[in-house]
Amino acid sequence: MVNKREIAVLVVDDDRFVREMISEILIDQGVSVFQAENGRNALVIFSKHEKIDIIVTDIHMPELDGLGLVDAIRETDKDTPIIILTVNSDIETAVEAIRKGADDYILKGSAIGDTLPLSVAKVLEIYDLKIQNRELLQDLSAKNAELEKLAFLDGLTGIFNRRYYDLTLITKWGSAIREKSPISMIITDVDYFKQLNDVLGHHYGDLCLKRIAKTLYSLLIQSNAILVRYGGDEFIAILQGKAPEATREIAEKMRTLIEQEKIVDPETGQIKQFTMSFGVYGLVPDANSDPEILFENADKALYEAKKQGRNRVNVG
Repeated sequence: MVNKREIAVLVVDDDRFVREMISEILIDQGVSVFQAENGRNALVIFSKHEKIDIIVTDIHMPELDGLGLVDAIRETDKDTPIIILTVNSDIETAVEAIRKGADDYILKGSAIGDTLPLSVAKVLEIYDLKIQNRELLQDLSAKNAELEKLAFLDGLTGIFNRRYYDLTLITKWGSAIREKSPISMIITDVDYFKQLNDVLGHHYGDLCLKRIAKTLYSLLIQSNAILVRYGGDEFIAILQGKAPEATREIAEKMRTLIEQEKIVDPETGQIKQFTMSFGVYGLVPDANSDPEILFENADKALYEAKKQGRNRVNVG
């Protein structure tokens, strides 16, 4: 048997005697066989039967010869092994078939009963290795993509981190310039977060940060905004296409939602409410402006919100 798994071979030859002889050799090896009398007929059979593993084809046939069959198969299928049947006088043509995408050629003759099973086993082994390598590469690519994604996520909250912010701000800023559209930023942090940590512990503080991330993300995703944990208890939202006033309304919704949150410490059962302050700034940028102006002015607006009593939104 040429292979432990079930194999189906399409035998293509306009000589019925040759087709039957090749088929018998393969059937004796435990292989299922389909037959076609020319390349055109072979294409019809191949398109209907997804389980065909190998094509064994003669070179000289009416309507569509072996070279034409190789060309037609390789237009849509780069992998299915193709073995060319040839005679000594057609070696150059067989080599040309290899260049076009065939995988092997064997000579018709008395030794074909030995050479054909060996060729089938060889091309199948190469095919299986090719598929295995492709799957390994796809798996590696998927894992690399996942690692790259994780590199942009905050480990505690699961939202984007400072690294992602640095890249995205530049991209969004460039898009706003090209589209001549507004871009706004919201900077927010927890009021009296240090005292909250000192009194209730960092475990409780982490619970608050996770809840903040979940709550704000659920709201901001509706506005196609980017939410990042900038550091500590500080969060930033980038809103492309939003003017400052519209952004202020979103920030006010954020503030209200946070004010309504009640965090229960699973260890002590203690319930705590907290508030956040918000700084907003936006503009329509031009080629001469710097994206850092967003952060600087939104941060100043946040500072003013703190000065004015906290738990409020201030627009710079």
